[in-house]
Amino acid sequence: MTEAMLLVLGSTALTPWGRDQIRRLCHQARRRGLALIGADTPENLRKATRDELARVDTVLPLDVHDADACRAWAATGPAVAAVVTIRELSVLPAAVIARELGIAGNDPEAVHRVRNKDLCRDRLREAGFPQPRTALCADAADAERFLRATGPGPWIVKPRDGLAGIGVSRVDGPDGLPAALAAFGAPPAAMGALPASAGFLVETFVEGAEFSAEGVLVGGVPRVLALTRKGTGEGFVETSQRVPSGLDKATAEEAADAVARALTAVGVTRGVFHVEFWVTADGIVLGELHDRGGGDYIHALVEHTRPGLELYGTLIDDLLGRTPAPVPEAVGAARAEFPLAPPGRLRAVHGWDALSRHPSVLAAHLRVAPGDVIGPARDSYTRPAVFVAGAEDADAVDALVAELTAGVTFETEPDGTAV
Repeated sequence: MTEAMLLVLGSTALTPWGRDQIRRLCHQARRRGLALIGADTPENLRKATRDELARVDTVLPLDVHDADACRAWAATGPAVAAVVTIRELSVLPAAVIARELGIAGNDPEAVHRVRNKDLCRDRLREAGFPQPRTALCADAADAERFLRATGPGPWIVKPRDGLAGIGVSRVDGPDGLPAALAAFGAPPAAMGALPASAGFLVETFVEGAEFSAEGVLVGGVPRVLALTRKGTGEGFVETSQRVPSGLDKATAEEAADAVARALTAVGVTRGVFHVEFWVTADGIVLGELHDRGGGDYIHALVEHTRPGLELYGTLIDDLLGRTPAPVPEAVGAARAEFPLAPPGRLRAVHGWDALSRHPSVLAAHLRVAPGDVIGPARDSYTRPAVFVAGAEDADAVDALVAELTAGVTFETEPDGTAV
């Protein structure tokens, strides 16, 4: 009997957590008897590792970021039972392929709404959710008008459809706009050229602690599996993720309910989701919605704290019309930590090998080597290291992470290029 085929749109990854997502996704699909087509851009496939290529049965060169190219492929390509992606830039092409093939997937219009943050905020406001005031701007003059109308500030300036914290800045007045707008044109080198965005956003700043909700939709109903507490450094760079969140029961229930209602309001019906929110003095305020899983090993935190859960397997079961296994109870705690290094030319890293061998460390990746020039961490792609640890509860995992981090030293020397 011919195996049903699963199309993995964006089958390679730049980050260690992305590669782990693909590994888990492919393993869980294999357990369900599926053959795998791994689609990615020709450039990404040329740079792919042997392991990445070996995870799939068929390698498909395709511009997985271009909805029209993916629609054209679907019109003539082999029939697939389902299409999945972990990649932000491929969520719309995945929805377009699903519609073209008549298989389960999100409405492309709903995906477009979520990808363009101003449209998403408009829909959430219409549905009664509190949201920051937002303006879609074409240039600095538009932004200055919004600042004058909504003072005294501060404000957030960011791409309309960005990702990974790239180009996000806080400004306290018009004097900060030139530097904020310049950040749009300087993505991490590893990302290559990003698609041009139609305008940029300026939003009023939301004061509150930042969290996110992780889950999967089953039968069109959002299931929140975990709430994640995030730590941030200078410039909104995320420096840690922890499950459980530490929120009290009433606040956690309020947040989970708001997230589920919001996903329904914007029209998302399929997929793994990652929804950011703030806990403010006036209640829950939703941030960005994503109809794909969170980065930073958040998927591993969710699966570790629900032993036996197959996050991507649950998604695949839903897309294929199968009944997913019951969700295991939440136990324990897990945390992803991103130690930062002082800017300069790296001479040595001390203590990393010992950290990597610790029995409670689930994953550890050093992304820099001696001789590299380390600049300030500006987004998800410019942090020098990451590790993931598990423990019996939130206090224990925080204490363990603090101990492990204290044992690592990045030795750098001044370098004029580290700016």
